[in-house]
Amino acid sequence: MSTRTATAILALVSTSVLLAGCAQQPKGSEMDAEQARDGMVSLVEQTIKAAGGDWTALSDGPASSECSTGNGSSGVTFSWDQERTGATDPESLVRAVAKTWKQRDYDVTIKQDTIDDGRPLWSAVTTGQAVESISVNASPRRVSIEVQSACGTGDIADYQ
Repeated sequence: MSTRTATAILALVSTSVLLAGCAQQPKGSEMDAEQARDGMVSLVEQTIKAAGGDWTALSDGPASSECSTGNGSSGVTFSWDQERTGATDPESLVRAVAKTWKQRDYDVTIKQDTIDDGRPLWSAVTTGQAVESISVNASPRRVSIEVQSACGTGDIADYQ
């Protein structure tokens, strides 16, 4: 991996982490873990549909982790990353995903960079509602979805 590719990947991860810290729960309510998981799964499925293609989940289902809710209660968060082969037009794929997210009242950030061989790497990132962060990264080599649900109230033991 070239230094330029590593820098681009680091920038995307940093952006995702920064945006994850800015995510907010719906006003006036906290989600339970089941709602957080189901909302995240729904957004991933909508993202896959918008992007098209044959996807592979990187785990058998949403993986759970312990977290702390906004009011300090114990909670559960989920991740469920996906990947597929590259896109012939990464920009169009990312813009289609961004349009789907915007139709569901998510604010979206789109970025363009290049991978080590000079081909484009397009990304879209959003936060809020049932996700702390979700990103789609598309290049001619690979397309991926990286997602972390919101922290929902609950006991991690119930989801392991």
